[in-house]
Amino acid sequence: MGKRLEENISHYIQRRPRTSEVLDEARLQSESIRLFRSLPARFQEELEGLAEGAGIPVQRVAEWIAVEQCVEARCSGFIDVIDGHAWVGRNNDFLIPEAFGFVAIKEINGRIPTIAFGMEGDVFAVSGINREQLWIHSQYLPVSDRPRPDRAHFPGYVILPEALETCSNIHDVEKLLDAVDRDTGEIWFVADGKTDEFALFECTCRDYVRRGPGEGMLCATNHTDSTEPDKISESSARRLERLIELVCSNAWEELPDNLIMVLADNSVEQRGEEYTTVESMVACPAEKKLWYTLGGYPAASNGNWERIDWPW
Repeated sequence: MGKRLEENISHYIQRRPRTSEVLDEARLQSESIRLFRSLPARFQEELEGLAEGAGIPVQRVAEWIAVEQCVEARCSGFIDVIDGHAWVGRNNDFLIPEAFGFVAIKEINGRIPTIAFGMEGDVFAVSGINREQLWIHSQYLPVSDRPRPDRAHFPGYVILPEALETCSNIHDVEKLLDAVDRDTGEIWFVADGKTDEFALFECTCRDYVRRGPGEGMLCATNHTDSTEPDKISESSARRLERLIELVCSNAWEELPDNLIMVLADNSVEQRGEEYTTVESMVACPAEKKLWYTLGGYPAASNGNWERIDWPW
């Protein structure tokens, strides 16, 4: 995939909003070097292997992951209990929808095997599940704090695959969130299929608040009850209100179709010219059932929904 990867990276970088400071060529190069050198060795090795296999400089691959930090994703997600099991629904609302729709199954020596969803060749992820039936996905959250200078910190899309590869349950995830700071705010959805426990972590750069299921379900978009009013977008407020309404009123008689219909609702799915729902997924970790949109957008309503086989 050498030439295709180089083309994909170039296309991805060029399509970013021009308002982003990181798109300045000099800043992008310096930031990519800093980020690459700060990564855990396990991810540096994979990025080096990806670059070598594709025949492109490591610098170029590093620029691909660095530019990710400069865009605010807009996402919607929920977890509800259906017939005694936790079910997850998730829309990833982002840019460049044609780049998404890929599934990566990874088995790293000494680590928990994982399934991650996202772009072709992507080393990192914001949605996935591991062999321990632990589901994790993250959603952007605007915050005002910054990581502590004397503490390890990484972008959330680096921490999440680390969690998938090292955590067996929600307690493990919480310990990891305690151990490192985040470069941006995020909301993490976590569901353990072994026990059907689930939780939501509202993370600032330095701290987090854990929320348990209220009335048997959890819903979130891109703000929390504690988000400053001027940081709550109209889109996030509208999507959350509609999401709660649909989840609370749904009888869930047809699965996964009912969950897909929630994600595809006019007021939940993003259908803008810039931001759109680039990928959608439904999962029941306890039953090892996964559905994902393999291309097509807006993904929830117009994607190519396919059942993903459980590989273990």
